[in-house]
Amino acid sequence: ARPVLGDLSVTSLNPSSMQLQWSVPKDSFDSFMLQYRDAQGQPQALPIDGGSRSVTVPGLSPSRRYRFHLYGLRGGKRIDHVSIDVIVAAEQPEELPLPSEEPQDEKRQTESPASKAPLVQAVLGELRVSSVTPNSAQLQWSVPEGSFDSFTLQYRNAQGQPQALPIDGGSRSVTVLGLSPSRRYRFHLYGLRGRKKIDHVSTEAVTGKGE
Repeated sequence: ARPVLGDLSVTSLNPSSMQLQWSVPKDSFDSFMLQYRDAQGQPQALPIDGGSRSVTVPGLSPSRRYRFHLYGLRGGKRIDHVSIDVIVAAEQPEELPLPSEEPQDEKRQTESPASKAPLVQAVLGELRVSSVTPNSAQLQWSVPEGSFDSFTLQYRNAQGQPQALPIDGGSRSVTVLGLSPSRRYRFHLYGLRGRKKIDHVSTEAVTGKGE
């Protein structure tokens, strides 16, 4: 039976990354390949495991239109494909402290005692590696107490350049793409409330060997 790909859709979007998802309504594929051109016009190809139905694409440029092509493969052969056009979110303004975060005088402090009420402390559970390939790693975590508005995953790429991947506050896993084979990476996950880092956990992962 010939496997079929369902629609490719966007499930989350921010200025530097997006998450895409798809379905396979008929049969199955050995693997997938996501192709697109980066901000410099260079072709990018991201291999994806055949059991996956979503992928996070990092390293995008704000307010830019991208065209993504998802191919379903069987035995290295392209069987079906779907495409989608997406415009990345605009860059957020530079982070500046809000006026309410800067106490102006003692009088203002005494007039608003409610502002001193502490929030329930949010806590991050262990960050662990659930799967690795030669060029990707999937990480999972929990939030046993409280909640976060968002997360940021930080690590250094094979060239030693710092990378920061913003993640929605409801997420509990992320797939990091574009890694290099047989390399050790150290990942730091920060839980944020507003723009403030509340808690963080770290882990290390070694990517699989290349072919």
